[in-house]
Amino acid sequence: MPLRLKPWAAALLVAGLLAPALPAQGPAAEERFVYRWELKKLGALLGGIFFPGHGAGLLTFQPRANGRLVSELHITSEHSAEGEFWRYGAEIDPRAGRTVKAWSSYLFRGESKFKSAEIREAGVIDVASGIYQIRSELPAEPRQLRIWSDGKIYPVLVVPEGDAVRTLPDGRRVATRHYRIRGLQVPGERYWKGHLDLWLAKDDGNTPVEIHFDRTLVGVRLRLDQPL
Repeated sequence: MPLRLKPWAAALLVAGLLAPALPAQGPAAEERFVYRWELKKLGALLGGIFFPGHGAGLLTFQPRANGRLVSELHITSEHSAEGEFWRYGAEIDPRAGRTVKAWSSYLFRGESKFKSAEIREAGVIDVASGIYQIRSELPAEPRQLRIWSDGKIYPVLVVPEGDAVRTLPDGRRVATRHYRIRGLQVPGERYWKGHLDLWLAKDDGNTPVEIHFDRTLVGVRLRLDQPL
């Protein structure tokens, strides 16, 4: 169900007054997280018939010499003869506390698309920089942000859902914090129909152990496939 804001909160959101900056510091070294993914929702019924139903995922955080950080989520399938993939990425300036560039691309059943944009508006995230921000801040209260998705910007709400135990592919049970990002209905704004759920381990690095990313009809569930 779409999330709704009070008129005064919607006005502040549009003005960018409720949108916090990205954290002022990034990881000191490169991080790489390997996942195993499977389809959810309708995709789980059709997987293996019309498109791959499972594969591998890689989430990376790479500091650059200029002080910026590049984060990417790359999803592939070893069963795809076409080399199909989905990629979501962002360049972040931790010193300025903002996302400076975002991009997304895919190759699916012979169709490919690439979108990229410089981000000039404060408080805008994409899938990759959103994961980075939640890991860095662990927000305790709902927070309004704006998400860049396939070349458009939408108002969203980040909601902490509390503690949860998740089971990894090898059977390990991990204590986590659950966060979700959902679209907000704001007058005069586009509504984001995607869903992003994130479970972070209660360890020193807030390791992202499970990620759910939903698009129209198809949802992808990624679970960490490496030692914590």
